[in-house]
Amino acid sequence: SISRGWHGTTIHLDGGNIIVQAAHRRTGHLYVATDDCLVSSQGTVFLVNNGTKGSRVSVLEGAVNVAYGKRTENLQAGGQATSSSNVSRVPIQDELAWSKDAAKYLALLGEFRLLQRQFEAIPGPGLRYQSDLLQYVPENTVVYAAIPNIGSTLSEASQLFEDRLRLSPVLREWWTEPGNHNRELEDMVSRLETFSGYLGAEVVVAAARTGNDNYSAPVLLADVKRPGLRDFLEQQKQQVSHGNKQFGFQILDNPALAQSSPNSPLLVYLTNNLMVASPDPGELRRVAALAQSSQSRGFRQTPFYQKITQSYHDGAGWLFCVDMEQILASHVHNPRSREPLPPGFDNLKYLVIERREVGKTETRASITFVSPRKGIAAWLAEPAPMGSLDFVSPEAGLAASFVIKDPKSLMDEIFQYAASSDPNFQEHLAQFESNLGVSIRDDISAPLGGEITFALDGPVLPVPSWKVIVEVYDHGSLQSTISKLVDSFNRQASPEAGRLQLTQRQFGSQTYFTLRNDRHPFELDYTFADSYWIIAPSQSLLARAIQNRQAGYILTRSQAFQQQLPTDGYTNFSAIFYHNLAPMIAPLAEQLKSLGALNSEQQHELAALRENSAPGLIYAYGEPDRIVVASSSGFMGLNLDTLLGIGEGNPALLSQFLGASTGLHSAGNVQGQ
Repeated sequence: SISRGWHGTTIHLDGGNIIVQAAHRRTGHLYVATDDCLVSSQGTVFLVNNGTKGSRVSVLEGAVNVAYGKRTENLQAGGQATSSSNVSRVPIQDELAWSKDAAKYLALLGEFRLLQRQFEAIPGPGLRYQSDLLQYVPENTVVYAAIPNIGSTLSEASQLFEDRLRLSPVLREWWTEPGNHNRELEDMVSRLETFSGYLGAEVVVAAARTGNDNYSAPVLLADVKRPGLRDFLEQQKQQVSHGNKQFGFQILDNPALAQSSPNSPLLVYLTNNLMVASPDPGELRRVAALAQSSQSRGFRQTPFYQKITQSYHDGAGWLFCVDMEQILASHVHNPRSREPLPPGFDNLKYLVIERREVGKTETRASITFVSPRKGIAAWLAEPAPMGSLDFVSPEAGLAASFVIKDPKSLMDEIFQYAASSDPNFQEHLAQFESNLGVSIRDDISAPLGGEITFALDGPVLPVPSWKVIVEVYDHGSLQSTISKLVDSFNRQASPEAGRLQLTQRQFGSQTYFTLRNDRHPFELDYTFADSYWIIAPSQSLLARAIQNRQAGYILTRSQAFQQQLPTDGYTNFSAIFYHNLAPMIAPLAEQLKSLGALNSEQQHELAALRENSAPGLIYAYGEPDRIVVASSSGFMGLNLDTLLGIGEGNPALLSQFLGASTGLHSAGNVQGQ
């Protein structure tokens, strides 16, 4: 069913699959509601699959927000989320297979991949090694963002997109569909290019702490490098006056006279070489006074200033810094903050996110702690060898591996945290372990090592070729625990649940174990090789993993993986996430082809999708007092989705300058099963 309200249009999905193509809207959002999640979108193409076990949401184009329980997740194109741990992620191509338009959507996804690769080849703005604007931010600043001037880069990206439109029928069909946003996007790009031409190398946005859990409105600063900005803004102001009043602004000659107005919420102060903007008259006056004063600025004396300066010394692209220590101090002293922070995250110091272009795009996020990591923050171990990756072949479409601290002590901490919030936890744990006949700490955690890998390695049809590899110190003890768990299940499970059957077979020196259910189509196979426990849905996958390792046919030695490795002082990682869609797309394309679902043009588009699905790597380092997560991919700090949705994806203050108001009223097209 469909309902409409002031907040937008809601599609109520009671079960099954649905593909939604949502147009941009001037007001409200398009929602898809299931019994366990709510998806909100504007101008996107996404899928929702709802069943008895839960829901799965996949995004083809644009971005959506998915809310389930108390959690909210933002998904970009190619992203996927599930509402329950019982529902696993699957290749998006598999989710599309039921649709009569599967080939069309896959072809469109291929075009987006191609455009993204072309965008990544565009030289971005040069790195900045100092900032003239940093000295003007308020003394108690806790959030600092510096955005490079991307005017010329955006212009080149726009031209590439126009060129591709002329060459690609499938992209042109999508772009010219009724309810699309091409004119609004073209107008927005033109305004951004013109606006950027008046500004210096960067735009800075800062917000200051004004008291316990109170923060000022943001302040925007930019150098003005050529005359004419005031005339441009006056022209935009006239256009806004005939449109949406919420984007209005005032241009001031004297900041002392600044007063907020409902019809002009943004205040803009221009000097000969500086622009200051804020919705708060007080903040505008304070920053304007700093700009006019020759006295030493207080922010220069703070540790946060020194931290930001270090990022400029290393070369800054896109920069986002947060003084977490000051924000957490507000949280602790605020009586309204009832929920305690997760253990180990009460001593955060700084959060720094950087995106730079040095031959290729590097994105890096670091969390610094006041003292050595502890609690949950210390579960990620320092960089160490990942021998479990030797069981993953170069054909893998996805591989995730990480090292953790000693599982036994980690389980001790989990039990300690649980007992602190539940006085009856130890009693419940003892009863649970008595029913199982095993000790979670001594029989399950103790035999394990600190290394875990998950991979999709091989065909995705008819059954995904997944595997899990876990480091194990005592496989004899672990095997004994597994046997006890099987016996416990068979004693206590209802007849409808069936009985588990654990068997073993010997092939040469290798022992393979198979776990089946006599009432349900369930099979799990595993074996032990050296110091690793390997689990997969079939014995053949286990044997192939061992053979590939013996032959040296492993992921980490492949060219595709090696090309993603960063150049730094580390020899190992604490965690990695590798993806390469091309091997996963090929079997789906063959299936569609065999069913006669693809014409020659669509076959060509799918081939292009495979060709342009480049591998990628996200990696993490756990240091004594810091965690660093980084990757090398993307486009000048903007991904394709940000570029296509720039009317609503650019910073809110820039939108106010430009009077951005894009979108159409229609809810979009819906296809369901």
